[in-house]
Amino acid sequence: MIKSIAFGLTLFLGLSIITGLIGLRSASACNRTAGCAMDSLLEDHMMMQNGKMKDAMAAGKDNIDAFHRLQEAERRFGAGASAPRR
Repeated sequence: MIKSIAFGLTLFLGLSIITGLIGLRSASACNRTAGCAMDSLLEDHMMMQNGKMKDAMAAGKDNIDAFHRLQEAERRFGAGASAPRR
């Protein structure tokens, strides 16, 4: 009986320490003076300066256009016929 209680207590304490350490790592990632919000703003600004944002916006627009084409194809073929295989 004492062995099982000791084992349970050890297991509980071990898991508590491990989950606490995991939580501390993610919480302390943005524990700086400027914080993560400033890092995000700076990253967005750098993307605008080097042209990556324009590329990302173009890729997003292409994805939206492809989605709309897929929806239109589904509407055209309706529920009765199946869509052609590619």
